[in-house]
Amino acid sequence: MEIVWYHRLFYVAIIVFALSFFLSFILKAKRMGMPEGGKVWIIFPTISFIIFIVLLWFIPFSINMAFWIGLGIIIFGEVVFALGFMAMQEHPEKEQRVVDWGIYRMSRHSHALAGMITDLGVIIMGWNPDSLIYTILWIYLILQIIFSHFYILMEERKNIEKFGQEYKDYMKRTPRYFGMGKTS
Repeated sequence: MEIVWYHRLFYVAIIVFALSFFLSFILKAKRMGMPEGGKVWIIFPTISFIIFIVLLWFIPFSINMAFWIGLGIIIFGEVVFALGFMAMQEHPEKEQRVVDWGIYRMSRHSHALAGMITDLGVIIMGWNPDSLIYTILWIYLILQIIFSHFYILMEERKNIEKFGQEYKDYMKRTPRYFGMGKTS
């Protein structure tokens, strides 16, 4: 069966990326800077994203239950992403340097989680456990989660250096990931 060119997950990932970029442009998170840790932490995610979309070219999708579940997960991920950007906007009534309001009250790393959530939604959208490339996508997601965790650990060390006790107190009050321990 020939797959119609626009029924490839590649296009879904491009649309999600464009939506995320559009949200970041519209919401203008003035408090958010470039990723910490140097070129490796910028180059690796870029290469990783390219690998992800290349793999997605080979995965078709159809409008079925997996599509709708995946779409729901993607929408949830984009909402988490937007809430993170909204919290990072300038707030004249909040002078502290560490953003601990909005979604950052529930998770110290909502942007990383939003990316993982949207990737999960895209992969689920193309549900096909019989495909080798689909299995590789799940392995990719697991490796991406592991990489993101190590990046988050490095970012927390940098934030402690940058913000000192204020960030340590924030770490005691707020879970790293939604609902998963305060200082974990």
